[in-house]
Amino acid sequence: MSKKITEDHREFSRVDIKIRATVQAKGKEIVSTGTHDVSMKGLFVRGKADWPIGTECEIHLFLEGQNPPVNIEVKGKVQRITEEGIAILFTEVSLEAYEHLHNLVMLNTDDPEKVEQEFSTHLGLKKK
Repeated sequence: MSKKITEDHREFSRVDIKIRATVQAKGKEIVSTGTHDVSMKGLFVRGKADWPIGTECEIHLFLEGQNPPVNIEVKGKVQRITEEGIAILFTEVSLEAYEHLHNLVMLNTDDPEKVEQEFSTHLGLKKK
């Protein structure tokens, strides 16, 4: 797993982490062996999709190395499509998935204090 953090104007820090993921929408599924720019609000999944922007989807992130492997399930919508894959904005995140995402970002960032500050100034995925 890479521990590079992406700095920019976004509300939440993104971590460049490669994990196995699937995205399901419109009766089709993308199986990806790579993600990047994972944050509390979304992620980028490598893979080909022909869905239009705005398509609602279900995302499964598989954290291996645990017995059994952890499956983080969230709902989202397609924000952007490139040659490499799709950017997805999370729209529904359960409390359990939120906790797993929090841990995933915290354990893979180079600046945990900054990330913890972001968490402390937000209620769930929305500003207080």
